[in-house]
Amino acid sequence: MRQGRAVGLLAVAAMLALAGASVRAAEPSKYPDLSGQWYRTGAGSFDPKKPAGLGQQAPLTPEYQAVLAASVASIAAGGQGNNPMGACIPPGMPRTMIDYEGLEIVVTPATTYILLQEPMDQIRRIYTDGRPWPENIEPAFLGYSQGQWVDEDGDGHYDMLMVETRALKMPHVYDSSGIPFAKDGQAIVKERIYLDKKDPNVLHDEITTIDHALTRPWTVIRDYSRAKHPVWIESVCTEENHQVKIGSEYYYIGADGSLMPTRKGQPPPDLAHFGQAAK
Repeated sequence: MRQGRAVGLLAVAAMLALAGASVRAAEPSKYPDLSGQWYRTGAGSFDPKKPAGLGQQAPLTPEYQAVLAASVASIAAGGQGNNPMGACIPPGMPRTMIDYEGLEIVVTPATTYILLQEPMDQIRRIYTDGRPWPENIEPAFLGYSQGQWVDEDGDGHYDMLMVETRALKMPHVYDSSGIPFAKDGQAIVKERIYLDKKDPNVLHDEITTIDHALTRPWTVIRDYSRAKHPVWIESVCTEENHQVKIGSEYYYIGADGSLMPTRKGQPPPDLAHFGQAAK
């Protein structure tokens, strides 16, 4: 009899546990709904509200303004300028947040992941577990990011992710016009990521860059729209890439597989290691 009663109590306890789990599952998450596929709105330049190149009005020092001017001139002549992505080098931070082919955000209590597609599949990891900054960080194109969820309006739900990214690997620029970073690699990128108050299908990323190539911190706001019908693609930059960098020059591989110049009067690559003159 006692055994039967014990089994009955265990069954009731199990039912209560399941009921409690169901209630917890029905409770709204304290995190914002960032699910789905997000596409940029606005232009593909770093500041989407301003023209590309010199029109970005980046607050560069005279030294780095000259680098940008040379890059813009090179591109106008058919070259790649100061744009490492021509050789399939990843865009890095903060350029990757231009969002070339859609991105996905996955939120967990300890880490928020931003899954990027173009020009190659990459994963941003934003640690939100309160860990201290490492003493030594191995530089990476996406850098090392730590974040903090914030409840701005005090309603018990997070509505903003604040992020700081350090240890950005060189080379990297802001966009395809070649707006440069300082050579010392000491840039810091801060973000405020949040859903629009009126439209939950619009996402904002306020990006502030602090770098020695700038005369002051540079802040831009990039906006994204949640796709109604997500379409995920596989992106591999080296596949069908006809740009090739040899030395300091970019060349083009033609349809017949031959190397071609990208601008008028471009010198051929150095063939010293081939032991014969080019025919």
